[in-house]
Order: sequence, then C-alpha cells, then structure tokens
Amino acid sequence: MVDKNDLSILASQIVVTQGAIDGFNYEELKEEAERLAIQIANVEVNEENIKQSKKLLAEVNKKIKELGSMRIQIKKKMMEPYLQFESEVNEIVQIVKEADEIVRDQVRDLEEMDRIHKENLIEGIFQKRIRHYSFRDLFHFTDFLKPKHLNKTTTLDQVEKEMVDFLEKITKDLKVIESMPDSKTILSAYINSKDLASAIFLVNQEKERIAQIEASKALKTAAPSSKISFLVSIAVKNQKDLKYIEMLLNENEITYSVDKIENGVN
Repeated sequence: MVDKNDLSILASQIVVTQGAIDGFNYEELKEEAERLAIQIANVEVNEENIKQSKKLLAEVNKKIKELGSMRIQIKKKMMEPYLQFESEVNEIVQIVKEADEIVRDQVRDLEEMDRIHKENLIEGIFQKRIRHYSFRDLFHFTDFLKPKHLNKTTTLDQVEKEMVDFLEKITKDLKVIESMPDSKTILSAYINSKDLASAIFLVNQEKERIAQIEASKALKTAAPSSKISFLVSIAVKNQKDLKYIEMLLNENEITYSVDKIENGVN
C-alpha cells in the first residue's frame, strides 16, 4: 500500500534560499536620478543649446536602457532555479496523474460491472413479475428501469417495491382507458408516456388540431355566397351632370345603366 505521506516528506526537505542582488546602491542611484531629473526639467532649450540638450537626453536614455537591460538579465538568472524546479514538479505531478488515471479507470470498470450485474438481477425480477400481467407484451423492462435503480445506495428491495407499484399503476390505468371512447388512440399514447393524464391530453390536443384542419378545409371548399346587388336610381336634369356621374362610376368600376325619361323627372 502506498504511504500517503511520501510526497509530503519530500516536500518538507525542500530548502528555498532567498535570492540576493549585491552591488546595487539603490539610495545613491535614486538621489542621482532625482538630481538629473531636476536638471533636465530646468533646461530651457533654445537655438544655441539644442544640440547639447539632445546629447544630454541621448546619454540619459542610454543609461536608462542599460539599467532596464540589467534588470531583465538579473530576473532571468534569478528565475532559472525556479523554472527548473517548476519543470521537475510538473514532471512528478504528471507521473502521479497517470497512475491516478489508471486506478480511476479500474474503479470505473468495476463500478460498471457492478451496475451491469445489478441490472441483470433487476431484469430477472421484472420478467418473473410481468409474466403474470395481461399487458406483458406492451411494456418492457426498459420502460421501468431508471438510472437511480443501479446506484449502490438503492437496494434491490426498494427497486422491487417500485416495480410492483409501477405494474399495479399500469393495471389501473388500462382499466380506465378501456372505458373511454378513444381507448385505442389513448392506449397508443399511454404506451409511450406511461402517464394517463398526459396520454389523454395529447389525444385531445391531436383531435383539436385535426378538427381545426378539417374546418379550414371546409371553409376553403365551401361554395361562394351569392353577391348582393343594389339598385340605385339617380335622376339628373342635364347632360353635363350625367357625364360627371358616368365618369365617377367608370373610375370606380361600378356597373350602371342609363334610362332616358322623355316626360322629365317627377
């Protein structure tokens, strides 16, 4: 058996030495930098000293660049021990992870074998019980089985009790279905859902859908109703008014007829 404390013992033996940088006079360099900064800020650049000012700035930037380069080099040197340590730790972790995965695979395989064995036991119980029911050809083991039944925390006695309740519920539901007008259609829906209320709802919903389709077809195929006509008489006394009315009727595509009354309008 592997000792769980092996890795922690190795870790306790690791000694970390704090890195140190010698020869860097921080306070003195800081004072010089502050004096130089004041000197640069107070320089008034003109035509006479522009070249000298540029030279001063170039020298200052060169020193700053050297200081920054030095910082990067020192950081790399100080990081070398850590990077090597990090690489070695990652290698050790990977070794342990690979071993851990092997064990996990074996555990999963054993658990899966246990689940398969339990499923076979439950199926055997189911087949023995359902053979006594008239609906044995309509419902199968997969209609009853749930993932929770295969858990270790669920005992066979608990599963068998649920199985009895399941079969008795189906018996009661089928008796109700037999007494209903659409028994065959409801039974078909019930076989899929195993829920009586849901099966009835689905059948009624489908009947309503079909009724709506039939009603829509009936409206489309129904004979068109006869058109309603109106007889309107308009009496005019002169040709000008007649032409105006005819123009309006023609523009609106209204059918009309003109009758001339010889004796005038009463």
